[in-house]
Parts: sequence; C-alpha cells; structure tokens
Amino acid sequence: MDFDHTLFDTDRFFWVDLKAAFGRFGVSDDAWEKSYETIWPSGYSLAKHAEELGRLGAIASASVASAMHATLERTFSDLRPYLFPDVVEFLNAARHRALDLILLSFGDPAWQSYKVQASGLIPYFAQIIYTPHEKGKAGMLVTLAPAYSELRAIDNNPADLDAMKASTPWLQTYLICRVEPSVSEGDRFREAARYLTIPSRLPHRQCRSLNEVFLP
Repeated sequence: MDFDHTLFDTDRFFWVDLKAAFGRFGVSDDAWEKSYETIWPSGYSLAKHAEELGRLGAIASASVASAMHATLERTFSDLRPYLFPDVVEFLNAARHRALDLILLSFGDPAWQSYKVQASGLIPYFAQIIYTPHEKGKAGMLVTLAPAYSELRAIDNNPADLDAMKASTPWLQTYLICRVEPSVSEGDRFREAARYLTIPSRLPHRQCRSLNEVFLP
C-alpha cells in the first residue's frame, strides 16, 4: 500500500497548508518553491527548508528562522487530519480480517517516517518500508511476495504499479485517484494531478476510494 496521495492528502498538507504557514512568516511563494527545489534532491525536512530560506535571504534573521521552525513543528505535529476520510475505516476492516498490511513508500526515509508517524498509522502495519529510489517498490515486492499466496497493491502512481506487476504478475493492482475532477489547477492537487498524465502499460483496477478495494 502506498502512502502519499493514497492514504495521505499530501498536496493539501504540503502545497496548501505548509506553504501558507511559511507565508505567515513573510516567505514569498517564489522563495518557498526555489528553496524547496534546491533541498529536495538531498531529502526534505522542515529544518533544511528553513535553513535554505535563510541562505537565500528570504528570512529576516537566524532568530526568525528558529522561531519559524519551532512553530511549524508544533503546528504540524499531528497529521491525522490529512488522512483521506476512508483510510481509518479501511485499515480497521483489514486488521479485523487479520490481513497483513504493508506500507511501501517512496521518498526520503526520514521525511516519510515523520509523516507516517504523525499520521498515527504505524500500529496498523505489519511492515513499513521506505525507498528513496523511484520504482524501488518493485524490488521490495519481489522480496516480500514469496511469503504470501495473495497480494494486492494500492497506489496512485501507474509507473509503480506497472513495475510491481511486471515483477510479480499475480499481483492484484488498484490504481487509485484522489484528484477531485472539479479542481484541475493550482496547488490543491499539484502533485497528485501529475500522475494522471502517466500512461499505464499494464491493466489495473481503477478506483477513487478504498471502499472499492476488495478485502478477502
């Protein structure tokens, strides 16, 4: 199971609310995005973002940067409100059926771990695995698959599902789309909408909710 854009409303958290929180400290949208693009390849963190903004002169002083970082960490210490509405019910239903839930998440391990833990999801999963490598989920799945006679993967990224299904042909795949059709521009579904432009090479069951995923 995927995390960002599948269980967690990443765009609302990151591109809407977190970006706005930086803005309340006088950080412009241009400075925010420029600093983000600079630090993202080495792994994102709030501290690194604040540090890069200071280097760019987008924050008045080191004391302001320190206060901003502390405020952001306090404000976003509980990320449970960013879970999609169907998530907890689905995870509880899976746990009630004694199913093994495995979280396979792409991104910087430290940043992903922060989001997953602050979302309160750790108790639901038998295994939580992070990979900093794009399409790295397929390799993880190859090592996990022999332990199971039946597997389902839920992800919003067609490329990841293609790679996983190619490595494990009997895998049942669900391509989930959380993007609201009425919202096509701006930051609300900024990253999630990009996945809609990625073609699928292999067939996947399409859904808009976890309620459409069959639980044995």
